[in-house]
Amino acid sequence: MASRNRQIYLQWTLIQDIIGPANLWPHKIRELFWTKNLKHFERIIVCVFVYVNGLNPELFFEWSELLELGRDRPAKNHFRALFRYFDNGNCSRSLYAFNVTNRRYEYLDGTVRRYVNRQNRQ
Repeated sequence: MASRNRQIYLQWTLIQDIIGPANLWPHKIRELFWTKNLKHFERIIVCVFVYVNGLNPELFFEWSELLELGRDRPAKNHFRALFRYFDNGNCSRSLYAFNVTNRRYEYLDGTVRRYVNRQNRQ
């Protein structure tokens, strides 16, 4: 069996092959991908990013186990529940993340998030 460091290296390389190079990711997302014991809202942010960028949730679950992103069973269950929730079309136009390949922010349903300057609206 490969050492833990080797597993992390191989998994991180695979994740970047799928999503794109980490240097193109938003800084906060890169930080969260390496943070132990993510809090509730941080788990949502990471899962939305994973979903928008087409990373297989099972691969993400392996990553979260390796890096201990969820400290206990409820946190791990939260990760799984979020992906089921997204797959059911919930929050498809309210949650968004940066799509690395397209280099733009997109909602869960793939539509582009447009910034609206509310000060200039008439």
